[in-house]
Amino acid sequence: MNETATLEQAEQKFLLTEERKIWKNNITNAIDLLDEQERLIMALHYHEELTLPEISQVLNIPVSKVKIIRDKTLKVFLQCKLLNAEEIYRD
Repeated sequence: MNETATLEQAEQKFLLTEERKIWKNNITNAIDLLDEQERLIMALHYHEELTLPEISQVLNIPVSKVKIIRDKTLKVFLQCKLLNAEEIYRD
């Protein structure tokens, strides 16, 4: 499965309710493995459901940096299979 496609699928607003619950639960479990800034960005985005620009304002960092950190973290999660993406997001 293409990592970029998986990341895009993970961000779609049209995920089924059950898939969103599984996704958020997996994010919650994986967040404990992150450094402080990564943990904060992921928690604000996936638990508080803040947008990247909102997180940028809260943390006083550029949106581009928020996006890079979020994408890098998701990529690591997917590579480590922490999100069970193969089971949830099929091509």
